[in-house]
Amino acid sequence: MKNYRFIALAVVILALVFAFTVSAQQVIDPIPDQLVNPNAHISWPPPIYVLRGQFTIRGSANLPSMTSYLIEFRPLNPDLSVPDETAPWFPAVLPTAAAVQDDILGVWDTATAPDGVYELRMTINIANADPFYFRVSPLRIENNPPPFAVTPTPLPVIQPSATPQVSAPTLIPTPTAFDTTPRVTAIVDANVRNGDSTQYNVIGALLTGETAEIVGLSTMGSNWYLIRLPNGARGWIAPSVVNVSGTLSNVPFVAPPPPPTPTFTPTPVAQVNLVAGNVTLSPASPNCAQTFNVFVDVANFGTTANTISGSISVVDTRTADGSVQQTTVGVFGQIQPGQTINIGPIPITVSTYYGEQHRITVTVDSAGQIAETNEGDNVNSTTYTLNKASCP
Repeated sequence: MKNYRFIALAVVILALVFAFTVSAQQVIDPIPDQLVNPNAHISWPPPIYVLRGQFTIRGSANLPSMTSYLIEFRPLNPDLSVPDETAPWFPAVLPTAAAVQDDILGVWDTATAPDGVYELRMTINIANADPFYFRVSPLRIENNPPPFAVTPTPLPVIQPSATPQVSAPTLIPTPTAFDTTPRVTAIVDANVRNGDSTQYNVIGALLTGETAEIVGLSTMGSNWYLIRLPNGARGWIAPSVVNVSGTLSNVPFVAPPPPPTPTFTPTPVAQVNLVAGNVTLSPASPNCAQTFNVFVDVANFGTTANTISGSISVVDTRTADGSVQQTTVGVFGQIQPGQTINIGPIPITVSTYYGEQHRITVTVDSAGQIAETNEGDNVNSTTYTLNKASCP
């Protein structure tokens, strides 16, 4: 009985020592579910998880105005603290422009990093705003577990007549050195030009997701990058359409060629002359308070067609005193030189002064939007007597 009491006491002491050790280290306090942005988080792996081999990372990267996201990692101290807040991050998943919602964010080859404790960070780049960050920490990479942690594999049964099988040795991958080559990755289909602005001619393109090496920075302060395309050609690309990776400290500054001289093309002088022709009514003898239609012939006596549409004003006046009784507007399109077009119907309703003579006056291009060689022949008119019909 004394031995059991001793064993129980030893277990309690070990538990207290473990609890004290953990409390002295970094406290792992996962973000409550209600505070996690459902459109910007890593759902797998969770904190305190062991990773090995090709590991699938899941979650969401689907924020408004998102241009791309990438996932990086960096090592932690044995006590789970960060060695230095300025310590570099290393790519686990390369920049991606496509949005992801509750699906695979990428696959991390953990064999490229030594076994140890790490933290994982997803960065979501947002147009005209600060990046959004989400971290998962701590995580343990264990591609080479200790012998006592490996479940032994049963040996195959070898028949006496069979040739003994020799198992291939297990190869331990050597951690890969991180690539610091400066590169751009297109976040949209982007033009590559022979200078550092949109004034220059397009000489190629970098499609969404394609990468190219950066070989120069503009000396003009435009922040454009001189890149080497996969076919060996060199050209300039704007910083707004790419994400940058690698180290730019050793990239030389390069002067772009002089900007092209703009070619001045004189604007041809318009030679349009619109003429208002015959004005007709339907019905020819309109009734009071009943809608009738106005038609007008419009001809172009000029040498060029009008390039924009125009308006036609229709005004009904009482002939006796010239007072305006009703107005309306119609429109017309392009008219070629020497062409005449009948414009209408333009509906109008007159409900005053029945039994008297009225005048319909039509003005072509009433807003004066079309430059013409002669503005004095744009008006024509016709008269009619308004029938009483059903008016009181």
